[in-house]
Amino acid sequence: MPLVLNLLLAAALPIAIVAWGVVRLRRTRRTVCASLERDGYHIVRIERRVLRQGPLFWTSTPSQVVYRLTVLDTSGRQRTGWARWGRRWLPNPDALKLWWDQ
Repeated sequence: MPLVLNLLLAAALPIAIVAWGVVRLRRTRRTVCASLERDGYHIVRIERRVLRQGPLFWTSTPSQVVYRLTVLDTSGRQRTGWARWGRRWLPNPDALKLWWDQ
């Protein structure tokens, strides 16, 4: 009986970690989209970047998620840029930062 319980616990831990990661990424995307829409932007394209993080590559931590954005602003002009969501240190709250291309 203890062997079966140990095997179940050993299998449950990786599943729980993967599930936590998926939930975190979905919540992050939803939060970034809601924040942009609240500021009056219409999202045309949003793409999560893992390796090609543009100007944010050297300043982002593993706890932050980087997106490449294409949006329409309130005047209908198309803008592209970068969004970073997350925290640099554990005690800090998650924050959204935007960088627009010129």
